[in-house]
Amino acid sequence: MIRIAYLVTRFPKLSETFVFREVLELRKQGAEVECFSIHPTLQEPLPAEARQLREETTYLWPPHPARFLAAIIKFAATKPAKFFNTLKLFWQQAPRSLSGKKRFLLHFLEGVYLAHLCVQRGVQYLHAHFANGPSSVALAASALSEIPFGFTSHAQDIYSDPLMLDLKIARAQLPLTISQYNRDYLVENYAAENPAKLRVHRVAVDLAHFDRGNSFAPNEDAPLILAVGRLVPKKGFIHLIRACERLAQRGINFRCEIIGEGPERAALQQAIAASKLEDKVRLLGAQTEVKKYLQRAEVFVMPCVRDESGDRDGIPTTLMEAMAMQVPVISTRLSGIPELVQHELTGLLTPPENIEALTQAICRLLVDEKLRHELASQGRHHVELFHNLEINTGWLLQNITRRVSTNDDDETDPVEEVPLTARVSKWTGKIFSGDMQLMFA
Repeated sequence: MIRIAYLVTRFPKLSETFVFREVLELRKQGAEVECFSIHPTLQEPLPAEARQLREETTYLWPPHPARFLAAIIKFAATKPAKFFNTLKLFWQQAPRSLSGKKRFLLHFLEGVYLAHLCVQRGVQYLHAHFANGPSSVALAASALSEIPFGFTSHAQDIYSDPLMLDLKIARAQLPLTISQYNRDYLVENYAAENPAKLRVHRVAVDLAHFDRGNSFAPNEDAPLILAVGRLVPKKGFIHLIRACERLAQRGINFRCEIIGEGPERAALQQAIAASKLEDKVRLLGAQTEVKKYLQRAEVFVMPCVRDESGDRDGIPTTLMEAMAMQVPVISTRLSGIPELVQHELTGLLTPPENIEALTQAICRLLVDEKLRHELASQGRHHVELFHNLEINTGWLLQNITRRVSTNDDDETDPVEEVPLTARVSKWTGKIFSGDMQLMFA
């Protein structure tokens, strides 16, 4: 049985449910997983299974003083070359600003502490989610402990906060990213000399949990438009509110509910009031159980945009959950989203920030029941093929185990995450051209 350490900036976190579900599935498939978090978890509602993980997670910062000092002394005394060479590397790679130097120094020290704890607990492999802070800490811990490491890159950690990505891809045993769009960008900018090493490993959902079955309970008063995500600019919820204003002006009957919390809440609420939509659009705050809302939704909308910092969504997990629940989805042609939402096949796509196009797409789904059913069916099928938690996590565990046993990067493997035969044997059905193109990209 392999022992794996999982590291995230904050764990568990409501907006990153895919991480704790992956941890639980790894355990279900036989791995022992030690959970680490750089910072304490946020004060927010969490599902029961996540609350249990919170109790057993080790938080690196602020550190336990005695253990932290013991870690520094241990590695500085027993492995002085590795210790000071790694410290020098982090110092040289850090930005010239004082804040940049401080950040990299803290990541190094957190890596020393993590290395100490992983050695004590018999960890054989270290995996970090996100290619910025967590993978920096994992890089330092691996260099000191000689425990192999890998990481999964998502979105913000690539496009607005990249840290030593070329070095991390070169040194990681299993560098992963969640979309072909991300992979193309990373290969072009950070891994041109070593492209075969970087794999696509798609975020996945629990298909047994997110299964509408016969549980659809439509909103009695008006068709429900649902959106789920953090209330931050890149989610584009202000554009959904503007589209709802146009829907109301055209006499369309609807209700819209937006689940999530974040710094944009006040601005969004103000926009709802200014548009006189208080009786049609509601901000519901953070919710631990999205499924019950998906059971009532006619349409799911994620109008994602690129924000001023360059940050953008990778592929929102909430889109996968909606598609798994056979709710027809609308999103934007941004980042890796078209790999999931294929226009007119598994959902509808509009240009980012195009309020009129978004309004028309929502109208189209609200009035066309046949199209809703077609997109819902194909959406579920696509998620079954490419975003199945059991299959995707099994691939990850198999590849981690192989790298631990052989200590080999195995760069000649195919780029895509799971062979087509494995998917079809598990989820038989029609494989349309879009799937084939994604599989062998």
